Amino acid sequence: MKENTRRLIDYSLPAVFENILQTSVGFVDSVLIAKISLVAVSAVSLVNGVMAVYQAVFIALAVAVATVVSNAAGARATKEVSENVRQSIALSLVIGVILSILSLVLAQPILQAMGARGEILQQGIVFFRVIAGTSVLIVLMTVLGQLIRTAGQPRTPLTINLVVNILNFCLDVVLIFGLFGLPRLGILGAGIGTALSRLIGVGLLFHKLQKTTHRLKGPVISLKYQLFKTEIVKRALPIMGERLMMRLGDIVIFVIVIAYGSKVFAGNAIGETITAYNYLPAFGFATGASILIARAYGAKDSLEIRTLTKKSFVMTAIISTFVGGMIFAFSSFILNFFTTDVVAVSAAHVVILISFVSEPIVAGVIIYTAALQAMGDAKTPFYATMFGMWIIRIGLAWILGTAFCMGIWGVWIATVLDNIFRLIVLKLVYECRIKNQNINRTT
Repeated sequence: MKENTRRLIDYSLPAVFENILQTSVGFVDSVLIAKISLVAVSAVSLVNGVMAVYQAVFIALAVAVATVVSNAAGARATKEVSENVRQSIALSLVIGVILSILSLVLAQPILQAMGARGEILQQGIVFFRVIAGTSVLIVLMTVLGQLIRTAGQPRTPLTINLVVNILNFCLDVVLIFGLFGLPRLGILGAGIGTALSRLIGVGLLFHKLQKTTHRLKGPVISLKYQLFKTEIVKRALPIMGERLMMRLGDIVIFVIVIAYGSKVFAGNAIGETITAYNYLPAFGFATGASILIARAYGAKDSLEIRTLTKKSFVMTAIISTFVGGMIFAFSSFILNFFTTDVVAVSAAHVVILISFVSEPIVAGVIIYTAALQAMGDAKTPFYATMFGMWIIRIGLAWILGTAFCMGIWGVWIATVLDNIFRLIVLKLVYECRIKNQNINRTT
């Protein structure tokens, strides 16, 4: 039991801190850009909303990579591991380049579809073309970090992300405010600084990968193989669907909230930027647990699966609630870094409060989703998310927030109800799968 806990912590804690550092890139951008105007903050928030959709694709690919490579490594299939690594990097390049090109060409219609108008639209286009136009860097950082982690070096991606964050902060300050004789670039400078820091991060990650047992051997792209007919793609598609349902739903929520006014929308964006840290422990433990649960599932060890899942949930619920409580306690002080506008601050307080009280529920949703996906069931999380987000959250958000004039309170109450529904569904299906595996073993 102690060995399980130690391995879970060894894999999860670095991922937790890595998630914190990755989130800090957007946090630093928002804090520095808030010094320009609330319009700039709103523009960055809209872009981050779209990037969350992109990130859903990248994370789905990374999760599939982790499970496939871990299975091959556990079976000591060296050639299969090597081929999976090559396919992972090749897929990352193809997907990243396609999204980068589409982002450069379709920046304006994408942001207009999200409800951006006027100055928010103009500033958003500038930031979007730099950040989304270099999507290939984001997907490479995500997948390369996962490959290094599955090679038994969970701390290496953390160290590199620390370097990326320091570079991002320094470059943002210099380029946004025009220090050392450089021109004052504002929101464009924030985008360039972030892209440059990620480029350096990709180089460092690839260099470290080549020093592991999962190093890339031979050319990345090979005409000998059908790139999109691989086990990685088969596993990634339903996971991608689940995350896309979530992220696309978030965009619809953005459209609902923006109708309440630019100040409320800005406050909601600030609140979500701050509370993003609440969920990072769960995502970190989900990363570590999914690798270990996938191995245990392959060995048909249901006791190991149950132990890892339970410990992951308990740890994340406690840590997330503590983090959420600290943010809630010091929310007034933290919000001063963003804005002093009364309406925006009030909206942000609603987001911070609801996030704090619902931490255990959200932790359960994240952990049980990861557990089911590691056990080969990506369909249940997909269906639960599709119904919960598009029927419960969006439907009730409009009814409570708009029709009943509850505003942002209605939107976030609907969010809590969605998470409760999904936790119940995921937990029930999880217990059924564990029970069936036990029956199969005894028979």
